[in-house]
Amino acid sequence: MTSPPHHTAYFPLEDVPTEEVDRQEAVYAGLAGAVRDLLDATLTTDAPDEVVAEAGAAVAAVTERLRERQADGATGVKTNGRGRTWSWGNAVIGPRNATAPPLDVVRPPEGGPVRAEVTLGAAHQGEPGILHPGAAVKMLDHLMGVVAADGRRLTMTGTLRVRYRRPTPLGTVSLAGWISGEEGSKVLVRAELSDADGVTVEADGVFVVPRWAR
Repeated sequence: MTSPPHHTAYFPLEDVPTEEVDRQEAVYAGLAGAVRDLLDATLTTDAPDEVVAEAGAAVAAVTERLRERQADGATGVKTNGRGRTWSWGNAVIGPRNATAPPLDVVRPPEGGPVRAEVTLGAAHQGEPGILHPGAAVKMLDHLMGVVAADGRRLTMTGTLRVRYRRPTPLGTVSLAGWISGEEGSKVLVRAELSDADGVTVEADGVFVVPRWAR
């Protein structure tokens, strides 16, 4: 049986109409997208010193305005009790998180692997022109969590084993994941990250339904 205190901590209920959640998400996603572009420009610009200094001052001024009203702590995962949940600060899919790729996870209605595709730029680089291995793990772990949850349960990462078959160039990558087995409260998941030439990273994971959510 689910423990109410734990459930509330993970999915606080907010009495907000779905239409209003969608409206706010679009507004904040626009801001995050602009900041994401700014991050890429910051990493790749070769502008003169005075332009960089001017841009820094402008960004600082905007940041000060945004901080005039802000919530305390992380945004977490919320629900309105009408089937609409939102996780705006998530490090992989969060529409308000400018450091998120962001990953758009798609579950085919006819079944089959859960998939996602995203274009990764300078913010996700490790070696020159190569996707940082940690960024690959972050995306695979999230996709595999979606696979394990299967839209009907809450799961958490138990173990994750990753095999790097070759470096992943920056650019467009795709991910696919599927359930390979179930053992009681454990869900076994496999996933792959690929570029245009094939699989670059493979992962196997064990995801666990927490005791309080069984």
